[in-house]
Amino acid sequence: MANPTQIPEDLIVPGSIRTEKGFSPLLARNAILAQAALQAFTVPLESFQHDGDTAMIPGTGISLGSGTICQGRVSRSGGLIKTELFIDMTGLTSGADIGDIIGKVTLANCHIGNLSAALNGTIVHGQITCLETPAGGDPDIDFYSTVTEATGTQDAAISGLTGEVVFTANGDWSAAIATPIALSALPGVGYMYMVDAGGTAAIYTAGQFLLELWGTATPSLEYVAGTYATNAPSLQTPDCGRNNAAASYTARAEIPVPWEYEAGQSVTIRLSVGMLTAVADQTATVDIAVYKSDEDATSTGDLVATTAVSDNMNNTVFADVDFVITPTTLAPGDLLDVQITVAVDDNATAVTRGSIGSVQLLCDVR
Repeated sequence: MANPTQIPEDLIVPGSIRTEKGFSPLLARNAILAQAALQAFTVPLESFQHDGDTAMIPGTGISLGSGTICQGRVSRSGGLIKTELFIDMTGLTSGADIGDIIGKVTLANCHIGNLSAALNGTIVHGQITCLETPAGGDPDIDFYSTVTEATGTQDAAISGLTGEVVFTANGDWSAAIATPIALSALPGVGYMYMVDAGGTAAIYTAGQFLLELWGTATPSLEYVAGTYATNAPSLQTPDCGRNNAAASYTARAEIPVPWEYEAGQSVTIRLSVGMLTAVADQTATVDIAVYKSDEDATSTGDLVATTAVSDNMNNTVFADVDFVITPTTLAPGDLLDVQITVAVDDNATAVTRGSIGSVQLLCDVR
């Protein structure tokens, strides 16, 4: 056997290399990965925006009506939330007595949607427009909210439920009323129902309404674009100066695990964080939670293995904060449901805002 030849410098081969035997020494795959640095994949901060639409879902006692339409959306822009609900009453039945719930005959779950502070905000204004005059069933329709139960049954008294409050009692509705009718009371948290205020039991062949609600949102981390060519986009809290208590602000996004990732190997989420204008005189802390989507509307986690250090972002000079993710179950293509929480406590500062300048997913790649 010939002695091996040692090459003291780099070997550059312009063509192909052919060998009858394997290369030596043989390097195990995990040994190669152990030598590789984490590869960074930057996540667009726009992914963490809260703006967007969410559906309002009625109960089956409404949605199963023949020809009935009850479709809505909840849209958010900044700190304002608008809830819109279109109702076509065709196929629903009014009650035999005044105060009975309207829905598909004899069915339960006759609510037209569920209001919550998280989804709809704190309602500050609302109005209803009659787009088509109700026909067939009773035209005298009241709208109720703050009901605890979702199970209200057609032709049963609304008074048999808990917490019911009427927010519009207009009398007979007509499309001839051209202007929207302002609500007589603001709807609160809970299920909404339509109630027969005339006491005539019959099936509606017509009747359309548009319900519009405006609410104020709980402050959160918001995507701020800033001035082009001067500011880069970032996630920011509201002004926390002199809030006199720790207030928390969140943002959430799905981050895909890149196809280059080696299953089960190291994963870290790195945030570049700091304070704008001034530091908080108490504390400013950033933390994250990470769950893996199971692709069946459920998730697994929390996968974060790093405990957030108190006051870890309270500096006007931005710095990286790393959160190690438990990688045991992770594979390329997985979706990570990531929620960032910034908590700021300040007693005396005039203006201070927590900010996240970038989010990166770092992982071992193949």
